[in-house]
Amino acid sequence: MISGPNNNLTTLKQIFNLRLMLLLAIFSLVMSGIITATYLYQTNKMNRVSISGQLNDLKLRFNDLQRNWTTDANHLLNLVEWSGMMATDDPQRNNRMQAFFSAQEENMGFEGIAIEDQASGKPLFEYWRTVEKPRVQLALQEDQSIWYDDRGGVLYTVEQRYAYPPGRKLHILFLRVWDNAMLHRLSFPDTTTFILLGDRPLLSSAGNLGLKTAPPGNKEYFEQTLNGIRYQEGSVTLNQIRTRDGDLLPLRLALRVPISNFMPITLVLASSIGVTLLFAALLFLVIGRWLSQLGTRLDGLTRASLKFQNEHVGMVTPEIIDLLELAEADKSDQVSVVAQGLSGLMTKAAQRDAEQRAYLQTLDLLQDAVIEFSLSGRLLRATDAWKDLTGNDATEDCNIFDCIHPDDCTSLREQISALIEQNKEQVSIRFRMLRDNDNDKQYWVEGRFAPVSTGETFVSIRGVVRDITNSYLQERQISHMALHDSLTDLPNRVLLEDRMEMAISRASRSGLRVALGFIDLDHFKQVNDSFGHKVGDNMLKQVTKKLHMALRSTDTLSRWGGDEFVVLCPDLNTLEDAREITNKLFAVANEDITIEGTNLPFTFSAGFAVYPDDAENAEMLLSQADRAMFYAKAQGRNNIQFFNTIAAKESGRETFYIQRRLMQAVHNEQIQCWLQPLISAQTGMVIGAEALARWYEPEQGWIPPGVFIPMAENMGQIDKLGQSVWRQALQSLVLLPEQHRLSVNLSKRQLFSNSIVTRLLDDVKNANIDPEQIMLEITESIALSDVAYARERIIELDKKGFGIAIDDFGVGYSSLSQLHEIPADELKLDISFVRRIHEKSGLSMAAAIISIAKALDLECVAEGVEDERTAELLGSMGVEVLQGYYYAKPMPVDDYLSWLAAHPNGN
Repeated sequence: MISGPNNNLTTLKQIFNLRLMLLLAIFSLVMSGIITATYLYQTNKMNRVSISGQLNDLKLRFNDLQRNWTTDANHLLNLVEWSGMMATDDPQRNNRMQAFFSAQEENMGFEGIAIEDQASGKPLFEYWRTVEKPRVQLALQEDQSIWYDDRGGVLYTVEQRYAYPPGRKLHILFLRVWDNAMLHRLSFPDTTTFILLGDRPLLSSAGNLGLKTAPPGNKEYFEQTLNGIRYQEGSVTLNQIRTRDGDLLPLRLALRVPISNFMPITLVLASSIGVTLLFAALLFLVIGRWLSQLGTRLDGLTRASLKFQNEHVGMVTPEIIDLLELAEADKSDQVSVVAQGLSGLMTKAAQRDAEQRAYLQTLDLLQDAVIEFSLSGRLLRATDAWKDLTGNDATEDCNIFDCIHPDDCTSLREQISALIEQNKEQVSIRFRMLRDNDNDKQYWVEGRFAPVSTGETFVSIRGVVRDITNSYLQERQISHMALHDSLTDLPNRVLLEDRMEMAISRASRSGLRVALGFIDLDHFKQVNDSFGHKVGDNMLKQVTKKLHMALRSTDTLSRWGGDEFVVLCPDLNTLEDAREITNKLFAVANEDITIEGTNLPFTFSAGFAVYPDDAENAEMLLSQADRAMFYAKAQGRNNIQFFNTIAAKESGRETFYIQRRLMQAVHNEQIQCWLQPLISAQTGMVIGAEALARWYEPEQGWIPPGVFIPMAENMGQIDKLGQSVWRQALQSLVLLPEQHRLSVNLSKRQLFSNSIVTRLLDDVKNANIDPEQIMLEITESIALSDVAYARERIIELDKKGFGIAIDDFGVGYSSLSQLHEIPADELKLDISFVRRIHEKSGLSMAAAIISIAKALDLECVAEGVEDERTAELLGSMGVEVLQGYYYAKPMPVDDYLSWLAAHPNGN
């Protein structure tokens, strides 16, 4: 049978259709395979990328958390250094630091703080919020920021800092605990985070239960199935940690994320075949029409963009909206997405333009000037507030440096140069502005500037300038008040010490000398007592003016406190220059000062020391000048003494030798606490003991308290000495019978310390001692030297339960009216009256003092009882407590305990 043309055409069409179908089938199979392989590859890649991204984000969160801890550590260290606690002595420092960190405990965020002396390696202080203290290794490497406590199984972040109090370098560690809760806060939702040390899991955001299924620590990425759920897991190394055995193990951060929306391969393959077949079938049917529609819509996008570009900034016209709606005809393709995105960008640009105008209006309300100027200083643009700052309405051809005070132009140019050359992000500087209408008055402004660049080239500087005249003047006033005496307006101790350090630093480089003098007004207390404190204050002001007249412009006159002044004379060539200044100072003395028509005598005692002849540093220079001043007072007052002059004398050399040895003895706590029993005059029983200071010097032997106690007061060491004896006394009281009381002497410096009450209470609390067991002995001269201040301290001590005894009564001021205002419990009859009690006048004087004690309802104690006759006489006169060699001499604590065991009745 012969086929016709139509049949051939039909056959050819069929063959073409079969071949086309076969081609489409092959195309579909190949594309399905490619799609499936691509799907598997991309799924695996996306899983890796996803978990890698989450790990990086989580690591960034850890870094941010570490930076926050670093900031907290710096802030806490600044507070400690500013408070000056590290510069104090060990006991006082540790107590203050313990109290400080306890007060900061809820806010500081660190579980522990450890401090060691860098030079000696000796631990100085530790504070822990937990009861169990880890054995922290202070000798960590300087770059080590993470430490693992093998024994406690705790991971710490370690913030290492160094502090430099005078003469020391301290190594400080701030330790923060890593725990499951912290890990949970940092983790992402529906994920589990682990901390691994080698293969050992330490922490889990899921708590301790999560540690049971922790991933291994030696794989960076893997998948596993747990409880029927597929997870992808990854890890990254955070740090390297050396264990107690010396092994260096990686500290890794691991993340577990469930795999969601996992599609079976068969479904992917079937879907891909269906999609490719459908795509092949529809390709030739729709591509022509689609290309036509696509061209029209793209043309609409182009015209809309050009229209928006040519229109006024911030205006989206109705014509532009129509063109964008034309491009969005099909809401499901990329062109529609681009059209929607372009519409959003245009809307945001219009909103941003409106916001910028609002910001500029707000800045004008705040009177902050926003300016931009070229690198040469030519003003390019500025807000209206700039015109208010400069008083100039014309900004064209204006140079910013023409509006700044000439003295500040150089510093501003340097800052701008540093901004450009050192690639800083911004700089902040204060300077003075000039106003066209008021050039006489200075206006202080604060400017913050940042560079404007095009690529790698800086083209201009942009900044904000604010008027800070009022706040600047207030800061200067506050700074002046902090560094000057409120009465005389002289530099105070802080400013003096700063200038003294600078003067000594200059002198050490140039080979010059620095003279320092202590000046103490003679009999100034009599002026206050006779004419009142108002006249005394006026006299101090007049003295300030007189002393200033005799000094050079480069010298510093400072008020040290009360009626004491300090003179600092830097940059001296020879010792004669210092003597010339002291001659001028002495010349202004001996001239009466007239206040309210009353002539008041004006003399002073002064002591001078010279660097580097007499001292090697500022502290020693102050100490030597203070000693020279006390020597001048001992010579009858109204004279000036140089330290090098008195140090050359034989007695002076011996005294200074003892002083140097005393400083070492106090520092090394070699001053011993001895006890002397207190005996009841009625029963003869031992009721307590008095703590007395004793010092044995290897070359000089036993130094009498009457020698080294005044020395310690003059050298400023009496507070340390008193604290040492006080601590030894508390330790001895624990060994004594419960009914025993202990009498301890307080010095003037101790009594007038702001922290005396807190310190004494902390000490007795730590020793588990009742304050009522302790009688604090205060000499009459100290108690009545500044009655208002002393009474305030004594009342506070009395309220806390301490007993108060007035020692050496009758040899000081003996002001009964003032004594009546002090809440004392005991009056102590001085030994000088006891020794003369068998004389008629002495007996009358002792009887009078005992009568005063009875009138004030005070217990009377007599010291210096050396025989039975005196003891019986004092008991018959009403004395309740006796003390003296008749019963026992002062003795070391061990000897006292042996004596007490052998003499329970005091005999």
